[in-house]
Amino acid sequence: MFTFHFINFFGNLDIQEPVNKGILPESPTFIYYQEKEDLSKHEILRRFNSLLNSNNITYLRPLKNLTGEWIINLQELKHSFKCLNDTKYLNGKITIEPEYIRNIENDKLTDEIILEETTLKFAIYPEDMQNLNSAIDLSFSEELNEPLKRFRKDFKPTDKCGFLMMKYEDSKIQTEIRNIVKNYFGDKGIKLLRADDKWYAEDLLTNIKTYMHGCFFGVALFERINTDYFNPNVSLEIGYMMAMNKPILYLKDSTLTSLQTDLIGKLYHEYNFQSPEKTLPIVIDKWISDKEI
Repeated sequence: MFTFHFINFFGNLDIQEPVNKGILPESPTFIYYQEKEDLSKHEILRRFNSLLNSNNITYLRPLKNLTGEWIINLQELKHSFKCLNDTKYLNGKITIEPEYIRNIENDKLTDEIILEETTLKFAIYPEDMQNLNSAIDLSFSEELNEPLKRFRKDFKPTDKCGFLMMKYEDSKIQTEIRNIVKNYFGDKGIKLLRADDKWYAEDLLTNIKTYMHGCFFGVALFERINTDYFNPNVSLEIGYMMAMNKPILYLKDSTLTSLQTDLIGKLYHEYNFQSPEKTLPIVIDKWISDKEI
């Protein structure tokens, strides 16, 4: 494991980093900060934050308040220490709530306090990053903080989740196609979610953004069952997920002559809406294999 001890040395920051060259690149990363006093959580976080600011450390900072979640810029952290050069999971930004540890020891004979320590621990585990597209810019607006927390109660970062983008007309054929796609992904151990599955935010757009940030990839479904027009909501969702560099599977009804102008250059997979149960599994299988999802 990569263990970093942040030490307050008379107001200056001394960072003790691992020197063992035999650490595996995909080992977890831990950041510790300790004071030899019995401190409240707020006080030790205040001291730690002050120390970071005075030493111009910007890769670790509070998200909203000291005692809540903190943002770690993984890419900046990686570039700050040579020992992390070969790690692959340290990309983008994540939020972590630091662990608060108090240690008080008493003399067994006199019951006097002989040791007081307060420790902060930030733990980054590679397995938690596997299906969390950490390239997401977590400087998103605060409106997403609570909805994403609720989303994560249902779906952990290690869950394979995809976001389904399609028209919300729900005709009989559309419902059948949606169920085939969701069920086939489900058979592969992948949860394909649509924004109306559950409301994590009261505002429609915020709820949709919660799904897009929470899911690892997207599936865009284009069809002309009822109309030929391109749904602007689907276009917006695709653009948003493209901006986050998330993989997108484009499924195009074979009767559509082309996709909209902005997507003409994208690789898409065709299916026949008249026999979706035969054509969709083939193209989905290939895409999952190609993307190694």
